[in-house]
Amino acid sequence: MEVHHHHHEPHSHKKWHHYFWEFLMLFLAVFCGFLAENFREHQVEHQREKRYMENLIQDLSRDTATIADRNAFQKRAVIYADSLVFLVNSAEKSTYLSEIYYYARILAILKTYQYSNATVTQLKNSGSLRLIRKEFIADSILQYDMRQQQVLTVDANITETLRDFRVSMSRVFDALTLRNMIDLSNMRGEKGFGEFVTKPQKPTPLITEDKTLINELCMNANFLMTLYQNELKVMSSLANKATRLIELIKKEYHLE
Repeated sequence: MEVHHHHHEPHSHKKWHHYFWEFLMLFLAVFCGFLAENFREHQVEHQREKRYMENLIQDLSRDTATIADRNAFQKRAVIYADSLVFLVNSAEKSTYLSEIYYYARILAILKTYQYSNATVTQLKNSGSLRLIRKEFIADSILQYDMRQQQVLTVDANITETLRDFRVSMSRVFDALTLRNMIDLSNMRGEKGFGEFVTKPQKPTPLITEDKTLINELCMNANFLMTLYQNELKVMSSLANKATRLIELIKKEYHLE
């Protein structure tokens, strides 16, 4: 009689701490992967933040140059507007016709203010303001942008008043004389405002002595003078803000 021996394979039972260590190792692997990805994303965001700040410095530098150029014209325009009103009402205005024509023609120049807002616009429209970790810098950027909007509002008023001034000029000044004051070879505007305007050597007398029309011209000149004075004050403050913001960004982001 054969006796069959049953061989039982030994079962390996892992103890609980083996499962714990396996779970812990898996958890650590996933967690470390998450940390690495999170770190990578933060590095990318910090690089984007720094690029934004570098671009913003370039925009601010262009703004300060634009403001300085415009301020030179504003100061001259204020003086010319005041002188125009004084001379055109002078009993000896026939002696100063050359200056009167020149001052009026310079005041009739329109060049709207355009600031470098590409970086600020991108920051706002793309929601990238959140990338700026330093809240006081983000606030300074938004305050600077708000001040820019104030300048644009004044500039819009200047444009509207300038239209009225040009209309009143057409009722007082000789058009052919104004035309002959323009130097077509120098109209590229690379050197600033008004270089293409020359004083008339033998200006024609005003086409009217109507006090109402002359008064209308002077009123518009006065309005322009006030607006330019206001814009000059706002833009001087804006230039100071731009300079301080550049210094602040360079300091906080270690930029040169």
